[in-house]
Amino acid sequence: MKSSIQGGYTPAGLPQAERVADVRQLSDMQFRSLGLSKVAYTRPAVLEDGEEGCAIYAADGSLLAVVDDMETAWGAIVQNDMVPASLQ
Repeated sequence: MKSSIQGGYTPAGLPQAERVADVRQLSDMQFRSLGLSKVAYTRPAVLEDGEEGCAIYAADGSLLAVVDDMETAWGAIVQNDMVPASLQ
């Protein structure tokens, strides 16, 4: 993803990864991937044994894991340095 600073100003010593990107310049794919590795959400799921569980999904809807309950899901999300999001 190309980073750009409006007005051509780039703070000295700021690593490329921390520079501000102009979101108006992102492709659809780049925009959809924003936060992909930082945000996860949960939904009810049915486990292999037929019991109710909780599925953990990445921001793009990719299934990451299925666990026994919501508490375990949120713990796994936080433990992996992600932010849990509630969907209404």
